[in-house]
Amino acid sequence: MKYFKIWGERLVATGKAMREDERGEVNISGILLMGIGMVFLAVGFIMFPIVTDSTDALLDWICTANTSITDATFTGFSSVVGITPLLVLVGFLAAGVFAMYLGVKISKGAAGGTSLNLGTMILLALSMVFIAIALIILPVALEAICSVLSNNSGGVNTGQGLNATYVGLGPILLVTPLLVLISFIGGAIVSGFFGIKKLGAGSMG
Repeated sequence: MKYFKIWGERLVATGKAMREDERGEVNISGILLMGIGMVFLAVGFIMFPIVTDSTDALLDWICTANTSITDATFTGFSSVVGITPLLVLVGFLAAGVFAMYLGVKISKGAAGGTSLNLGTMILLALSMVFIAIALIILPVALEAICSVLSNNSGGVNTGQGLNATYVGLGPILLVTPLLVLISFIGGAIVSGFFGIKKLGAGSMG
């Protein structure tokens, strides 16, 4: 009889401990972050065919004012354009996985409210806007630079066709498309990173 009494007391104690450990709270911050992670993955795969088509067009680009000027004319431009689809895909995958990781981490931790604000959402949106603007503006920039380099025929690749008073302008123009592309990619990476970081920090705070 004493054995059954002890066994019953243990069952009651175990049940009480389990009830105390139960958490019936739903952390909206974690669910929101996991949702944003899935949105990043979806947008990444939606944008990827557009990115590859745009990079194909840039790699096949030929100046309308001077057909001797192509994408290969500009210093380092073709190489960076060639790896842009990979960077975009890895960026969206990393953002999606990181956001979902933060969401799961927050959901398992202490419950808290979401502190999502407009600034955070703008940072996340800018990471996609930067890529879109880069794909739109690069063909225009290439044509503009080509028209400057084609001001006078001859020596276009070295900038010798420019006015002699423009010292050092030719080499700078040849590297400008590369700088423009890198700046837009860098802007997309930085804005996306800080957007997710602020969202995660605000949700955990």
